[in-house]
Amino acid sequence: MAEVGRNVPNTIAKAPITFAMIELADSADCNARKSQWLSYGFKDVTPKFSGRSTVPSLNGSMVAPGRDMLKEMASVAADWYMISGHHGALYESDYDRFNTADGAMDVRRITNEEEYCGFFNEAYHESYWEHAARDHHDAVDLPGTPANSIYLRTTDAAPAPKGIIISACNTLAYRSARKTWSGYFPNAVIIGPISRIVTGTWVSSAVASAQATNESFWRDPQSVLDQAGMCEQLEKQLTAGFPRTGRIGLIYKTTLYQPDGSSVPADSAL
Repeated sequence: MAEVGRNVPNTIAKAPITFAMIELADSADCNARKSQWLSYGFKDVTPKFSGRSTVPSLNGSMVAPGRDMLKEMASVAADWYMISGHHGALYESDYDRFNTADGAMDVRRITNEEEYCGFFNEAYHESYWEHAARDHHDAVDLPGTPANSIYLRTTDAAPAPKGIIISACNTLAYRSARKTWSGYFPNAVIIGPISRIVTGTWVSSAVASAQATNESFWRDPQSVLDQAGMCEQLEKQLTAGFPRTGRIGLIYKTTLYQPDGSSVPADSAL
């Protein structure tokens, strides 16, 4: 994380670059990123939590204040948003609909055809996601802590940001997720995994090590990415800073840029 925000001075006589965070998984990644960005003069505008030195994960005792924060987030106009957590269908059992005749999981069909994709916290993961189903969404007798469950679907309620950084497994692998993100925020740069990840620090490290992520990029990514070949260059730099066991992608102006150097409409099947 040492390189995040490099070349961005402690802003005097310059408007600060603002960011807001939604943290549904482990806080380590977002805490490291927030600490570094603040040290370069970036300003945290996350409702309720911006004055904290750490980023709370919306689990356990933080669920109630977290829900209040999420309601207020809809009216926050941050330059950049950062989101992490579990990501996938409403229920694990939803994936059974895409099994092959011999019972194997058809990953290609899942990523191209699954229509419900969202972010969820650990309480939702251990209760509804693992044990409920479309024909049985009843909190009664569910294990885990269903009362503290949070599942978020993407909407266009928030003001359009300059960029969105996502630290969650397979986020840009899902066709419906890519279609939603690029449809709601067509002019924002969206960076996230196209595969499973072990930790969200994979994403932060890749963003931090990219040569293109200088002050001009953070302040006005369109001025950088609208230049010929820059989206391809940024994707190449992100891939170079990402472990070879995973894949990271970039969406800009409804186009998905991939690690193999190809680009396709964001709403196309892969």
